Amino acid sequence: MTTTFPGQDNMVWRGLDGWREFMSLRYPGVQVFSENSGRGFRTRYRSWWFSGLELAEIRSASGQSLQVPQPQQAAPDSYYLTLQLSGGFHGGQDDRECHAGPRSMLLLDSHVSQWRELGADSHLLNVRLPKSMLEHYLADPRAVCMSPVSAAAGQGALVWDFITALWARRVELDAAGMTEMAAVVAHLVAGLFGARHSGTPAGSRRVQSQRQRVLEYIAASLRDPQLEVRHVADACAISPRYVHLLMRDSGRTFSQYLLEHRLEGCRAALQGAAGMRRSITEIAFGWGFNDASHFSRAFRNRYGLSPREFRNQARALAR
Repeated sequence: MTTTFPGQDNMVWRGLDGWREFMSLRYPGVQVFSENSGRGFRTRYRSWWFSGLELAEIRSASGQSLQVPQPQQAAPDSYYLTLQLSGGFHGGQDDRECHAGPRSMLLLDSHVSQWRELGADSHLLNVRLPKSMLEHYLADPRAVCMSPVSAAAGQGALVWDFITALWARRVELDAAGMTEMAAVVAHLVAGLFGARHSGTPAGSRRVQSQRQRVLEYIAASLRDPQLEVRHVADACAISPRYVHLLMRDSGRTFSQYLLEHRLEGCRAALQGAAGMRRSITEIAFGWGFNDASHFSRAFRNRYGLSPREFRNQARALAR
């Protein structure tokens, strides 16, 4: 291994065992296979990192397969943008499979099972983007993982040219403005894949399915006074920002939806036979409220009566 300047690695591997060991340390959970494991095996790896981003160039004379059957928590929690400079690519993730040729780009999620096959004389550039960075601009990158984008023309060509120029001129750049540069890369990638996602029927079906999962989880957790967006995000394997986006597109914010359905649960309880025998505070707390005054105000705003007035009216109608 030789280091040409701070922040860059430059290595050549002439045997599969050494390359496999390096990759298993660099990307915990990865398994590497190649039919050519002897002296004919040769892979060059160069990387450069700044402000949370890493660009890594891999040039391999031998075909090889990289498999991550069960990602480890130690693996970087990132998305990988692959730019296929030359040679072929074949891979799969999330029940999707694709082939990609030169001048194509695709995204992968580092914490989801995946496999990649690189052809002989394959040359690629990987961009590692921390999830928090990309998800600041793109709500659900997983919706477009394993969906190749051509860099032959248009927006794809512009993103390709910017990233490859950044890699080619890395020795000329100074650290002072690299935080802003990292944000530009994330913004460009998000814009490219976000535009692709918004126009695809498959993406729409996925969004509908995710929104349904979110709403179902909220409905099942209404009685939990500690319920927060992050709990929903963790349960549905999406980002908190994407939960907010899904809720916004449904016409209500997360807080509005939660309040509306908790109040509806309380309203039904107040006019039911069992609810007639329980205190109003007990009913409110049983539906996730933890402040009786807040509950009373919210109830009046929605139904025009206080909880007590509403129950008295329900009792009178039941006689």
